[in-house]
Amino acid sequence: MTASRDNSQQEALPDGLTVSVPLQVLGLASVYAATLSYLERHFPIKPDHTWAEVAGGVLISLVPVALSARKARHLDWRLYEGTVWRSFIASGTPIILWQIGEAMFRQMELLSYTSARELKNPDIYAHDTTAMAIRSGERA
Repeated sequence: MTASRDNSQQEALPDGLTVSVPLQVLGLASVYAATLSYLERHFPIKPDHTWAEVAGGVLISLVPVALSARKARHLDWRLYEGTVWRSFIASGTPIILWQIGEAMFRQMELLSYTSARELKNPDIYAHDTTAMAIRSGERA
């Protein structure tokens, strides 16, 4: 009975590689992105430790695929390669979304800083010597 269970697990594993491993990697990468976000807000880890962030992301992408592939017998290289690609896409997506969110957050901070500065000092543009034609957008 255990031999038949082992065979069914081995046969089901290649299909599991295509779906379950990238989903596991997606979850790990989401936790990794949240951890990096926390660390970057509380500790000065950039730019000196960017290499460690990249190495961690690559490990998160490849280790689950390698461990699952070792359990499979007669694994086709095309299935393995496809799983590696899906794993990289799954691990990159949360990190890319996190970085886009960080860029938007920095942009909002910059806009609030500059608008607050302009409101404090309305005389910034009082003595502007630029010609009126250039300031209005017309050709001089």
